[in-house]
Amino acid sequence: MSMINRRELNAMVQLLDDNDPEVYNHIFQKLVSFGKNAIPALEEIWSQSQDAYIQQKLEEVIHSIYYEDLLLDFSKWAESENPDLLEGYFLVSRYYYPDLDFDNIKKQIFKIKQRIWVELNYNQSALEQIHVFNQVFYGVFRFEASAGKHLEYSEYCLNNLLETRKGNALSLGILYQIIANDLNLPVYGVTLLKHYILCMCKSSIENFSSNNKPQKEILFYINPFNRGSVFSRNEIKDYLQRLDAPEEPAFFNPASNKSVISELIYNLMDLHRHLGYLDKAEDLSRLRKILD
Repeated sequence: MSMINRRELNAMVQLLDDNDPEVYNHIFQKLVSFGKNAIPALEEIWSQSQDAYIQQKLEEVIHSIYYEDLLLDFSKWAESENPDLLEGYFLVSRYYYPDLDFDNIKKQIFKIKQRIWVELNYNQSALEQIHVFNQVFYGVFRFEASAGKHLEYSEYCLNNLLETRKGNALSLGILYQIIANDLNLPVYGVTLLKHYILCMCKSSIENFSSNNKPQKEILFYINPFNRGSVFSRNEIKDYLQRLDAPEEPAFFNPASNKSVISELIYNLMDLHRHLGYLDKAEDLSRLRKILD
């Protein structure tokens, strides 16, 4: 921004403490409309300010700029013909980490994929291939289930999972599927009630809305939270019976990438509501409605 624009920006920021709601709202929206290019200048003004109230309002402006930019990118993702699961997961994580670098994320995942590819033998059975995958994913790279009650949003974020190697069923399962699909393994998410699992299919699924595809295609199920252990449909039935829950198709069938990301956002919304962060829950709700 030019010096004149910088001075104008400074003057506008000072109006954020105006008592007139109309003035405040106009200034706030005007600052947000400048977009990401204004963020460095706004951060500099924040660092130089001695007014805690102005600093708080600047933080809200910067958050809104990042959020509006995220909504735009997420809408483009949702409208694409074949939404990429990695990009969708990255965008949700970007809500919490606005400066997240997609290229860096992809490089980290490529290293894991490459190591699994070296060990993988496509002449083996599906069960043997998943066994090899698990050995590298959980054994070599040491991904594991996180302890605790999963009350940290970071447990759901892709960058945190890659850094700590610890995650919950959703984060581990989504990363597992991303890498498996890159290796041409037909692994898909299943949004089981109060849990998240994966299924290994006979072949890749193109149309998730087809009524005749699910049960004929599924070979077995995978528990990403338990080091990729394999189990059958009957164990899902037993699980639902213990919960006294109906055997709905969604609890057995492979889900589309949009459905998986929707489940991820729903869990984060539920977490923030539980913790009392209703503003974040509302932000995520807007994001999720884009998928409807």
